[in-house]
Amino acid sequence: MARFIILIAVAGIALIFWHKISKAKGAERKKMILWGIISGVLAVLGLLAVTGHLNIITAMIAGAVALLPRAMQLAKYLPFISRLYQQHGQQQAQNSQQGSQSANGKNSMSVEQAREVLGLKPDCSKEDIILAHRRMMQKVHPDRGGSDFLASQINTAKDVLLG
Repeated sequence: MARFIILIAVAGIALIFWHKISKAKGAERKKMILWGIISGVLAVLGLLAVTGHLNIITAMIAGAVALLPRAMQLAKYLPFISRLYQQHGQQQAQNSQQGSQSANGKNSMSVEQAREVLGLKPDCSKEDIILAHRRMMQKVHPDRGGSDFLASQINTAKDVLLG
C-alpha cells in the first residue's frame, strides 16, 4: 500500500511539473527542464541508496570511468571508420551497376579505354594483351583480396581488344 501511495505522489508531482513547463517560455523552460532532469536523477539515486540497490549504479559508473580512456583512444578512428563505410557503399553501387551492364549484354568500353585499363600502347600485339591481362589480374583478382569490379573491368578490356 505504501508503494502505491508513493507512486501516486510521484505521478502527481510529475503532472504539476509538466504543467509548469508547458506554461513557461524560452530560457525559463530550458532551465526548468534541466532542473527537472537533475532532480529526477538525484531522486532515483536517492531511492536506490535507500533501498540498498545503489551498488549496481556504482558498479556501472566505475566501469564507465575505467573504460573512458580506451573509448577516447578509439574515438580517433571514427573518421577512418566512416570512410570505410563510404567506400564499401560505393563499391556495392559499382558492383550492382556492373551486374546490370552484364545482364544487358552491353560492352560500354571503347578500344581506347580498354588500352588504358590494361596499360597498353595502340600498336600492341595479341600476346601483349594476354600478358597485360594476366599481370593485372594477378594484382587485382578477388581471390587475392582484390575488387570484383576491377577484375571485371580488366576482363572486359581484354574481350574488347581481342574481339
